[in-house]
Amino acid sequence: MASSRKSKPSSFDGLEATVGAALRPFVFPRARLVLGLSGGIDSVVLLEVLRRLAAPLGFRLSCVHVNHGISPHARRWAAFCARLCKRRAIALALHEVDVAPYRAEGLEAAARRARYEVYAQQTDADFIVLAQHQDDQAETLLLQLLRGAGVKGGAAMPLVREQQVRNKGGPAAAILRPMLALSRKQIAAYARAHKLKWMEDESNADTRYDRNFLRHRVLPVIEQAFPACRATLARAAGHLAEASQVLDQAAAADAKRVLRGNKLVLARLRQLGDARAKNLLRWLLSRYGAPAPESERLREGLRQLFQARDDGAVHVVLGPYELRRYAGCAYLLPALPGAPADLRLSWDGRRVWPLPQLGGTLHFARRKGAGLSCGRVCDQGLSLRLRQGGEKLRLQAKGATRSLKNLLQEASLPPWERERLPLMYCAETLVAVPGLGVASGWEAGAAEFGWLISWRRA
Repeated sequence: MASSRKSKPSSFDGLEATVGAALRPFVFPRARLVLGLSGGIDSVVLLEVLRRLAAPLGFRLSCVHVNHGISPHARRWAAFCARLCKRRAIALALHEVDVAPYRAEGLEAAARRARYEVYAQQTDADFIVLAQHQDDQAETLLLQLLRGAGVKGGAAMPLVREQQVRNKGGPAAAILRPMLALSRKQIAAYARAHKLKWMEDESNADTRYDRNFLRHRVLPVIEQAFPACRATLARAAGHLAEASQVLDQAAAADAKRVLRGNKLVLARLRQLGDARAKNLLRWLLSRYGAPAPESERLREGLRQLFQARDDGAVHVVLGPYELRRYAGCAYLLPALPGAPADLRLSWDGRRVWPLPQLGGTLHFARRKGAGLSCGRVCDQGLSLRLRQGGEKLRLQAKGATRSLKNLLQEASLPPWERERLPLMYCAETLVAVPGLGVASGWEAGAAEFGWLISWRRA
């Protein structure tokens, strides 16, 4: 083995050194690296390189293969990956996925979505290692620019990226791409020198796919006039990545000025100007794991926030999130389900009561001398309804009976939350409203137990 390594051309040692240099700042002793192994030349080369680097860098290596079921040869690829890993005594997890739920996004995007969901569920990984390289980076930048992407989209693929989706055991493993500085030609030369075998994906030649069209039709033409265009485009993506970091830092600083809990103070948001306000909203959406909205949609959201009357109802959908306005503040919220006005549900005694149709969960805590009388609830049962209008509540024995509408306004509860606030009834009597209190006469006595009822939004 030693003699064969000495006979290897130095450029191949350089490829391994390049990957090692990319890994070294992130990989720690006993780190668990899981390679996304497709069976194609790029991932097969990265498997060989990682296998050689595992001992010097002290990490543990395994692989995951995702069968999308798109190609008629998909099972052959899975079997090839299984044989490859078995010969190298490397553990392999095989996953079959269904891309049908995401087909509306396009086949390539659907496959990517399904694949990354598998990566996010690798609970035994510290890093998911992918084999994208310099040519992929150039293609990604062109695709993003042709789709009208901004600075963050133009940054293409970073060397390391945290996954937004969480796995069952906590935060998902980070994505690590240690071959971004290597060209397709360098990778192919390494594969030939080491007599590696790999599978060819017939779809890579299908120019109906956007990426393949750029790879086979567009970039070769550009390369005739600009021979180094792939490296240059990849370098440009790096510059945009740096600019994106600066924008993120500016957004984080602006957030400290504008955010108050889950609210953006509109007067301070307006002072930022449109460009920085949009940058802040994009940054917040990114932190929530939501895709960046179209620029025009974001601009319209800010226009409505800034120009609406003080009591105007603003509701702008930004993909899976929405912008709303109340009492001089903007709220960036997960899209809320429509409130089912005729909802009536009976409580079955569970201490934690998920109510996805309302976007939250009711919690019941048993306390002596506090809350809604357990005895009276046992006698009459407890049910849940939503506001219909006209409800009244007296919270203190010597206090006045007040309209629920006024009580909720005084509690500064935004209108969209009032619509989804669960009201607790015994028979036809409103006996408790989470966040407000228990109706007079229904409180637990000093010597008896009561239910403390709280409403927690998702």
